[in-house]
Amino acid sequence: MSGEAGHATPSASAAAAVPGQSNAAQRGGTQYITGSGDVRTVNVFVVLRERPGEDDRTMPAPTRRERLRRQMSRDVRAAAREVITRQGVEALTLAEIARRVGVTPAALYRHFADLGDIVRRTARDIVAELTDQLREAIEGERETDFAARLIAPARVFRHWALAHRQEFRLLFGTPTVAAGVTHTDVTAEWVRHLAALWGAEHMRLWAARPYPILADEDLTPRMRRQIADYRAATGVQMPLGALIVMLSCWRTLYGQVALEVFEHLTPLVTDQEPMFELLMQESVTRMGLGAEYRPPDGLRA
Repeated sequence: MSGEAGHATPSASAAAAVPGQSNAAQRGGTQYITGSGDVRTVNVFVVLRERPGEDDRTMPAPTRRERLRRQMSRDVRAAAREVITRQGVEALTLAEIARRVGVTPAALYRHFADLGDIVRRTARDIVAELTDQLREAIEGERETDFAARLIAPARVFRHWALAHRQEFRLLFGTPTVAAGVTHTDVTAEWVRHLAALWGAEHMRLWAARPYPILADEDLTPRMRRQIADYRAATGVQMPLGALIVMLSCWRTLYGQVALEVFEHLTPLVTDQEPMFELLMQESVTRMGLGAEYRPPDGLRA
């Protein structure tokens, strides 16, 4: 086992190299004083959605045609989201979307390559919505409250999934006919965004308070190779063993939420919040934060 703090910290080039993260914004240079008195600095890169900058404000106003194209794109994505929410992903067809927008199915091809393209862009909107809520939950906690900054977004993820079951199914469930091969792109989208959010918090924790992990030599070559590939793709720069802990936390979170969303335990366990909270407590305890876990109000009632 290894609890050494000797680890690589991310660089600007590493963050820029993450696929699909061209608008990576740097947040870093946060210093922590460890129990031994050492000062550690971690450079954390968080991927943010694009926002208008100075260059955008100097650009000429869009033409009427461009405004109409943008409005059509928004209307189509909104219609697709409505179908997903009310009828399920299986009901998502070009004909149904066109009917709701008030155009012919053929007209959609002027704005989208195919149904898969509509699914991809709609999923991107949903991921952005979820990511914003998770980020807000994280930023609502103190920077030094590591347990809260890991658990708060996990609770929001659960609440969002239960309130948006069909959207959860699109992003995190079994691929559907409507999604087709696009499901790979959809998965890559949320993997990058969630890795950026939770990865940043895990990196801060590791820099300030390293915990026992498996050493590289304790991992099989296949495991080392895959986790190293994940690290390169997401930009979450931690030792392989720490990344395994992070991914195990996600597996626990996703597994419990999926069981609840798809109602696999509902006939026997009607109130699943206590089980969810127990799993969250176990997850942070694994990283040395058990004493800092705080249950939500009313849980012990």
